[in-house]
Amino acid sequence: MAHGFFITFEGGEGAGKSTQIERLASKMRAKKYDVLVTREPGGSPGAEAVRHVLLSGAAEPFGPRMEALLFA
Repeated sequence: MAHGFFITFEGGEGAGKSTQIERLASKMRAKKYDVLVTREPGGSPGAEAVRHVLLSGAAEPFGPRMEALLFA
């Protein structure tokens, strides 16, 4: 059975995570590795909608509890 790598990037909004993920994924694909990029929240139409609400600031008027629920 082949073993793979599980790599995560952590950081605040605007820290450059997406940029670095795409750079690494591109280099790994160039070396013929199979690469799967995911993000949280995200990955399905519903999760992408939640992601948009969180990143756009639309959840802010409802307070931190609502934001926490959207991340749950």
